Amino acid sequence: MRNWMRRAGFPAVAAFAVVLSGCDLEVLNPGAIQDADLNTPNLMPVLVSGVSAEYNDVQDNFSFDIARLTDEIAGTGSYGSTQDFRTGFYTDQDAEGDWEQMHEAAWAADQAWIRLGEVLEGAESSSADGARLFIYRGHAFMRLGEAYCNVAFDVGPREDRSAAFAKAKAAFDQALTIATAAGASADKWRLAARLGQAQAEFGRAVEGTGSWATAASAAQAALNEPGMTIDFTDDAIYAQGANTNIIERETWGRAEIGVYRTLAQVMADNGDTRTAYTICGQWNDLASAYPDNIPGGVTKTGNCDGDGSGAHQGADGDHAHYRQDKYQDRGSDIPRASAIEMHMILAEAALQGTPDYATFISHINTVRAHHGLAAMAAPTQLGSTMAPAAGWVTGYQLSDFDDTSAMNILDRERYANMWLQGKRLYDMERWQHAFLTTDGWITGSTSVEERVQCFPMPRNECQLNPNLQGDPVCS
Repeated sequence: MRNWMRRAGFPAVAAFAVVLSGCDLEVLNPGAIQDADLNTPNLMPVLVSGVSAEYNDVQDNFSFDIARLTDEIAGTGSYGSTQDFRTGFYTDQDAEGDWEQMHEAAWAADQAWIRLGEVLEGAESSSADGARLFIYRGHAFMRLGEAYCNVAFDVGPREDRSAAFAKAKAAFDQALTIATAAGASADKWRLAARLGQAQAEFGRAVEGTGSWATAASAAQAALNEPGMTIDFTDDAIYAQGANTNIIERETWGRAEIGVYRTLAQVMADNGDTRTAYTICGQWNDLASAYPDNIPGGVTKTGNCDGDGSGAHQGADGDHAHYRQDKYQDRGSDIPRASAIEMHMILAEAALQGTPDYATFISHINTVRAHHGLAAMAAPTQLGSTMAPAAGWVTGYQLSDFDDTSAMNILDRERYANMWLQGKRLYDMERWQHAFLTTDGWITGSTSVEERVQCFPMPRNECQLNPNLQGDPVCS
């Protein structure tokens, strides 16, 4: 939903000045830049930055889509996609954009790696730029595995999503090898590779092609890596004049989505800084349990004046705007992997087999302490990932959650720690979360009979890939 503007023409005053100057305006076209002219070592960092931009161009859209499809955010806007996604309705055509751009990012990394080999003649295997390319490739595959029910590569047949995690793992392994060989110049990418390895092993463990022990070992190795700190993140980078953060634009620039009636709101109301928000418009009738659709029912608070549009109610005209404050400007970066996520992997791994509640809560509390939050007591049972369904209609309460249940704690802590990073749908699907399975909804209307749990095979892939002709996933 980026808006692109082209300058309509040459300013009239400037054009008149040029005419009067008598300058020779003849242009000699030297022809297209030759491909070989690009084979210059000094241009390789620029090439790699271009691959980074390919990935960054989709991470924010991806996270925006998943936020609207889950309980991360309230869809309070006017876009047709928001109206559909907030009810859990998502089609094979909706799945096309993220699919195409993630594949494009992986392809761009491959092509840039070939170019690096041609130009650096072996030095690419010990360069920070080489490591970066495999980081981008790995994360493109990770997002495909986390979101899509099935995957296909290079006009190949349908594969289980575990194939995407295997490709991600191979990419991160290569990134670590190259970053280690590069030395101090690639320290950041060495740490990022460790995080990526653990993410990929986590996905493989969930899908049954790896093990939880291996995932835990990889997460611990990442935390033990020299230079790793708890606040380290590997980010998709955004900037004011390039790939701007769409979540910021749709909350600070306008009011397409908000925090109203989400778990994020309740956690923030109870002092949790991880899901901070600002009330831009307040309901006039706070006594009503469900004040939506009351004409003139929202009053501007003045808290958001001067910030973007200063919107005080949702773009659908029916909701007070509770603005997320995690991403506060157009250049806010989005974490694609973090040290905090490693603690969440270790916490979940501790619940596999015979649950180790002491280890589980130790990792939970390590992160809570980092955010200045009180420690939680160790759970006494595994439990489920369910808060009462009434919470999606009348508003959550923290008392809805059973803190004797390890899964309830994990549900809430993963939610807060990776809020608006594009992780929530995969969590909900693999846990068969109550929001997906018991008609969960937040604003506007009830959900469809079966909320989407993972992205379907995109329609264009089904139509153009001969190996998918007649495949049931394309029916």
